[in-house]
Amino acid sequence: MALRKAVILLVEDSEIDRTIYGRYLRDWADIDVTLIEAPTAKAALEVCRTSPPDCIILDYRLPDMDGLELLEKLKHITEAPVIFITGQPAPMMLTRAQSLGIAGYLWKEVLGSARLREAVLTALRVGVLAVFAATA
Repeated sequence: MALRKAVILLVEDSEIDRTIYGRYLRDWADIDVTLIEAPTAKAALEVCRTSPPDCIILDYRLPDMDGLELLEKLKHITEAPVIFITGQPAPMMLTRAQSLGIAGYLWKEVLGSARLREAVLTALRVGVLAVFAATA
């Protein structure tokens, strides 16, 4: 199996959660992950403007704006698929995120390495298909 490479932007204000998710992301033998961390929406927007990632993992609660507002802004500057994560899922929030085109959704309470890996692989496939369709 060929080694896949992916640049992943992790937008999460909790240092503890960034450490845990970073460990998960670096622990996969078949995916070489370059992880970029952003603790704020402002930092995430700057990263996406200067060096767009292959995939974005986006927390809903950020100190400078909520994840839905950031998701709307990201859609104007990158085509990278977004995986939405939250500690407190709410049906209306999830519906809005889906309408904005998220590639996946994960609840922090059950988030583990295997679930995150599957969500990232699915999102990367979605991203590749979107790029292919845009160039076809």
